Parts: sequence; structure tokens; C-alpha cells
Amino acid sequence: MSESRLHLHFLLLILLCWVSPSSFFDLNIDYSSYVACHPHQTKALTEFMNEFDSSHCNLSDPFNGVWCDNSTGAVTILQLSACLSGTLKPNSSLFRLHHLRYLDLNQNNFISSSLPSEFGNLNRLEVLSLSNNSFVGQVPSSFNNLSLLSFLELSQNELTCSFPLIRNLTKLSVLSLSNNHFYGNLNPNNTSLFELHHLRYLDLGSNNLSSSIPYEFGNLKKLEL
Repeated sequence: MSESRLHLHFLLLILLCWVSPSSFFDLNIDYSSYVACHPHQTKALTEFMNEFDSSHCNLSDPFNGVWCDNSTGAVTILQLSACLSGTLKPNSSLFRLHHLRYLDLNQNNFISSSLPSEFGNLNRLEVLSLSNNSFVGQVPSSFNNLSLLSFLELSQNELTCSFPLIRNLTKLSVLSLSNNHFYGNLNPNNTSLFELHHLRYLDLGSNNLSSSIPYEFGNLKKLEL
């Protein structure tokens, strides 16, 4: 391998080590404005955690926790990564937390779980991160209800369907769908991908997409990666 190619390979390794979807999104959370949760919200949250083996969850961990709005007591931020084991069911108490803005459930062991369409009921979400959970099946069309999303990460699952419709997710700045089994082509007539004019980060790698690269990528003028 030539010196120039070695140099390029080294730079790519640095890029992959340092650039992640989360580095493209800053929620600007003022944690001082969060207080104890309303009892009704606490009940739903406790029931949600009891649906799983959550013995490895440490809510004092800086990477995990729950935060509630100062004025309403509603759960608006929930981050439980790498600590839940079980099946995420459509009737989960999670979907009673209608005020959620930020939901991070990365790296959990959701055994034989499909993506419940009830995620579409959480229509205040701005951040939804569900990577590396072994989710199977299709992306529900109800995800189109999440019109406030700026960040959507579904990478490293076992999702199998044609490229998901994202017609109403026009505020997305980060979209990560890599390492799944999405198939088909990126024909502009079949996807609204090229209408996401706020995208800064897009990762479609390691799927089964079969199209040529559409020239409409040039419409995504804010893309950085």
C-alpha cells in the first residue's frame, strides 16, 4: 500500500473514532431547571423499568438517568443505556410518558422485540436513539408522527424493510440507519430523504441498498458527513 493511501486510511480511522452522531447534536440542557417527577410520571417510569431486568441500571450514573420538567413534573429526558434486558412490548408503560423530549435506549437487550408503532405517540420527541438493541422487523409508519425530531439513530439493529418513509421528519439534522438490512433504492420518487434540508450527519452504511448514488444528494447542502 502506498504512503498516501496509508495516510488516508489512518485519517479515516481517526474520523471514525472521533465522529459519532451525538457529536452533531447539542440539546443544551439546563439541568438546574429539572426537579423531582410528578407521582403519576414516577409510577409509569417505575412500571416501565419493572418490565425488564433492570438490575444493572444505575440512575446516578452520568450516562443514565431521568429528568423531569420544573413546572409540570413530567419526564422529559430518559437515558437508560446498556442496562435493560427483556422484550419491549406495545403496551409498555414507556408510551405513557407523553412529554418525553429526549429518549436514549442504546445498547439494551430487547429480546425478539420489533419497534412498537406506539413510539409514534411520543410526538414531543426531539432526540430518539435506539441503536444496538437487536430490534427486528420494519420501521413503523407511525415514526412519521415524530415531526419534532432532530436526531434519529436506529443503527446496529436487525431492521429489514425498504428504505423507511421519513416524509414528516423535516427537522432532522442527524439520521443514522447503518448496520441494518434496509433494501431497495434511493429513487427520489420513493423516498423523502432529499427533502431533509437540515441534515448535517447521514449514515446509511452496511445495508442492502442497490441504487446508484442519486444526484439529489446535492440538495442536502448542510451535510458535513
